[in-house]
Amino acid sequence: MNVKGANAMSHNPLEENGLPEQASALPCRHAAGAAPDAREVQATGAGGFVALSRFVVANGMVAEVKQAFIDRPRLVDDVPGFLKLDVISPLDTPDEIWLITYWADEASYRTWHGGHTYKGSHAGIPKGLRLDPRGTEIRTFEFICS
Repeated sequence: MNVKGANAMSHNPLEENGLPEQASALPCRHAAGAAPDAREVQATGAGGFVALSRFVVANGMVAEVKQAFIDRPRLVDDVPGFLKLDVISPLDTPDEIWLITYWADEASYRTWHGGHTYKGSHAGIPKGLRLDPRGTEIRTFEFICS
């Protein structure tokens, strides 16, 4: 759809999809495409880039893996650009573990992922753990808002 002139200012694509006008005023913490400043990042615990990792424990060591995350060495916590890690597991498939990491930007994540701190962060993996390779994936996202 090509909209010109005054209509471009009042055009709301959310209304075209049946969403109410107030949906266009979602509570985002920073403008689309703009990186959050350091105060917003610290206050919200969210950033401009999110990495979601999923893996499936294949040999019944789910309790040990969950405990390893609880006891993790927190090496990533001091990495520049790192904001937050959430570890979750679906109630209907408890062998799955999902890691959601929030970063100030993609470059910070890529630097960490390729560095020695990443390898050190995995030192607490329980011995003997086997993962189902079909259930392992990493997805990356642009953070929009909370």
